[in-house]
Amino acid sequence: MEIIDAQVHMNQLVPNWKSAPLDDVIATGIQAMDAVGVDKVLIGEAHGFTPKMLPMGEELPNGAVRTTYPFSERAVELHPDRFVYHIRVDSRDPELDRILSEARSRPGALCMRIVPVPQTGEVARLEQGDYDALFTAAERHRVPVFAWVPGRAQLLEPYARKYPKLQFIVDHCGVGVAPIRVGQLPVTMATSLTRTLPERVAELERVCDLAQYPNIAIKWCHAPGLLSDEDYPYRDLMPLLRKVIAAFGVERIMWASDYTVARDQNGNSWAQCLYYILDSDELSDTEKEWLLGGSVRRALNWPASA
Repeated sequence: MEIIDAQVHMNQLVPNWKSAPLDDVIATGIQAMDAVGVDKVLIGEAHGFTPKMLPMGEELPNGAVRTTYPFSERAVELHPDRFVYHIRVDSRDPELDRILSEARSRPGALCMRIVPVPQTGEVARLEQGDYDALFTAAERHRVPVFAWVPGRAQLLEPYARKYPKLQFIVDHCGVGVAPIRVGQLPVTMATSLTRTLPERVAELERVCDLAQYPNIAIKWCHAPGLLSDEDYPYRDLMPLLRKVIAAFGVERIMWASDYTVARDQNGNSWAQCLYYILDSDELSDTEKEWLLGGSVRRALNWPASA
């Protein structure tokens, strides 16, 4: 069975990631993937929780950031059979159409991700319809969109109706951020906090309402930290996963570990994030094949030969 992890901030894998040589981090990543049993990773290159969640890149005169991807590009260059990545495109960039038209011509760049946070005004802009230009270009050029919209996944609903040919993937089960077990919650996450488990389960129920739109899929990521009240193997997650499967169909649900964040904030190992699904006796082999690889390939139009 092919296992694809649909989100890892792979550049943050090692403790000294800010100064470590890229090739060393990539080599460590390959070793870790082989040890855990992960065949491929969708890299979400990130450079820490900043007050505005800005990616690394060139700041344009209007304040938009044009992102660069040195780690992701090097990883794909060295291991095109193991890595792909998503891009970040600022909705204020004056050259949206050009950037999205060139997106999938980049080796390994299969999709984009939006991370709107309240304190930058981006959540308000999303609610007001200001992402139309970005999503118009993404639909035109067939660039799927991952969206981190914790506790506010319904903001995607009007866009899903308006852009029926654009694939949206709701990040992290679509529920609000949970209190973390290790360290202090970064401010960019604290503004999206949903404090109690029953409240987050209720948010998941509302996310299931979005299953009526065939162009919306869901990333089953951080479920142990967000939706479980138990230790590994998190058996209380299975009834919730069953509800999501009933709503979306397993073909629209993709697994991801977001390992470096799960490790640093909740003490989850990469293996724990994977094996509660892989070893589950409550999921069929076919369901596991979709969850652990088939659905992300389908959503990203990612051929098996890529």
